[in-house]
Amino acid sequence: MCHANVIDAIAESIVKDRRNFLAASLGLGAFSVMTAQPATAAAPRTFSSIVDLTHQLHEDIPTYFGSKQFFSEKKFSLKADGLNLNEWRFSEHVGTHIDAPLHFSEDGQDVSELPLASLYVPLVIIDVREGASRSPDYQVSPGDIQEHIKRHGPLPKGCCVAMQSGWSKLIDSPKFRGETSSGLHFPGFHPDAIELLLKESEAFGIAVDTLSLDFGQSKTFETHKNWLPTGRWGVECLNLVDSIPVRGAYLFVGCPKVRQGTGGPSRVVAFLP
Repeated sequence: MCHANVIDAIAESIVKDRRNFLAASLGLGAFSVMTAQPATAAAPRTFSSIVDLTHQLHEDIPTYFGSKQFFSEKKFSLKADGLNLNEWRFSEHVGTHIDAPLHFSEDGQDVSELPLASLYVPLVIIDVREGASRSPDYQVSPGDIQEHIKRHGPLPKGCCVAMQSGWSKLIDSPKFRGETSSGLHFPGFHPDAIELLLKESEAFGIAVDTLSLDFGQSKTFETHKNWLPTGRWGVECLNLVDSIPVRGAYLFVGCPKVRQGTGGPSRVVAFLP
């Protein structure tokens, strides 16, 4: 076991802050009526391994809109200037990134306001690879979540519920966007599944290994609209590798601290038990 001293501060923050987190930080929507408080001593301090769930960001990474959304220009070179330095220009929602509540609300938290305690959370994997292999338009359903709960028990308080569709392996293929004459084709969360999570869980976040929390054919973005304005966050384009267990791991979303940011490219890692 490797001792994760680097995250001691995170664990201490969770112990200190989570008692007041739901009321103080996520006091919107379903959270506004909650009185139960998440456990504060469950955050582990040691891990068997740490796994990077972040796709490498580069100028040719697939994007939701299809156009380039990451640009890098060399400003200084070691040979000519004595140092290497690049200047970046990019969309907030490119590559592996977080969606903040502000993304789909007028006055929701921006990415800089997300509490640290909400970004280090138990990770729950909803494996829908079988359904997604049959249809790229597959959506995580209430039944998928209920079947997971039946097998593995109630969802941990303050968790992130992540869809594993198998799309991570398609990142360098046109199938990742799945664009046809009828639009984009990739899996996502069904709005009914979001309604279940809002009513019957205390999840802080959801995550997908595709380009959107909504499935590719969505034109109304109901999943985004129903989830983010409640003060919760989402992660898109997660590199969800096969080695991550469906329960037991912890997720940390290292998001940027940008004032009025609606999201941003993030370094997302899983700490495995």
